[in-house]
Amino acid sequence: MKYDGVKVDDIIVTSEELIKYSSKLMPEVRSAIDKVYEHLMKIYESMKPKDLLVDVGNLRLGIMWRALDKVGIYVPGGLRSYPSTLLMAGIPARVAGVDRIYISTPPTRDGSIDPAVSYISLKLGVTKVYRVGGAQAIAAMAYGTESVDKVDKIVGPGNIYVQIAKYLLQDVVAVDGFEGPTELVVVADESANPYDVISDMKAQAEHRDALVVLISTSDRLLNEVEEVLAHDSNEYVLVRAGSVEEAINLVNELAPEHLSLHVRNYLSALRMVRNVGAISLGGTPSALVDYLGPNHILPTNRWARCKGGLTIYDFIKPIMLASGEPPKELIESAMKIARYEGFINHLESLGARYGCT
Repeated sequence: MKYDGVKVDDIIVTSEELIKYSSKLMPEVRSAIDKVYEHLMKIYESMKPKDLLVDVGNLRLGIMWRALDKVGIYVPGGLRSYPSTLLMAGIPARVAGVDRIYISTPPTRDGSIDPAVSYISLKLGVTKVYRVGGAQAIAAMAYGTESVDKVDKIVGPGNIYVQIAKYLLQDVVAVDGFEGPTELVVVADESANPYDVISDMKAQAEHRDALVVLISTSDRLLNEVEEVLAHDSNEYVLVRAGSVEEAINLVNELAPEHLSLHVRNYLSALRMVRNVGAISLGGTPSALVDYLGPNHILPTNRWARCKGGLTIYDFIKPIMLASGEPPKELIESAMKIARYEGFINHLESLGARYGCT
């Protein structure tokens, strides 16, 4: 009651409740979810890696991929519902083979769960759904409580409080990254359609506390965009660049969540991009990534310098394999390195096993 503004009798949502809530979903929305669900399933099935084995003489080395056991997905709520987030996080987790998937999401004022979120939860076959939102949901899944299961990893976007909670609990639970508030940088030259640029900017500005930036080489475009957005209640940043290369250098420094390229030679510009979460090319709206993928759970706050968006790899881990007998020269080399490092027992273990001195 204190944090979510609603009193609930039980934070665990039963299967019967999920069925009841999802029954309120409009048929056209249900159909749309089904189509996007199948679309994303195909994408992530195609990304699933195969186990790898490499033979070097009689030595066999390899990597086998195994799914995480328990994953918690945070689905934002409150003022709006975000079933697309559950699709983007739940589907790669399910394809990866995660055994137990837990969902935490803020309840509505009457204590229920959004119909679309309920419907997707049933489709995914999740283990449990909790009606808990905010930083306290992250803490509950990280530590575990009498009602909430402790998980191995937490994924999903959220407001600044959710992101800070994930940051502070990294020594307790693995997290996917820090996703929010939304960021968009548009790079545009004189060939750009001002209405497409404005549309992209206004779309991402719908997110609370979003950072929306236009970097353009065209004074005409900057003036047209500024004139239209002057009547908008959201704040925007407009920057003049001397060239597309200069604009992309700024992008790499900002490392934004979204980049929208409205330039004539976008393939050339693409080759210069190093630090972004997702790129929309050739006038493709950035909002497409939000609903059709590959994924809209993306790094913010300059984390795109070292991390990408959510993929199936966030839900699997590589386990190293070794068997057989290496070539003698490799054993001898390994023993020399072990001696250099001062690990004599390592050296003797290798020598005794393979008959080397």
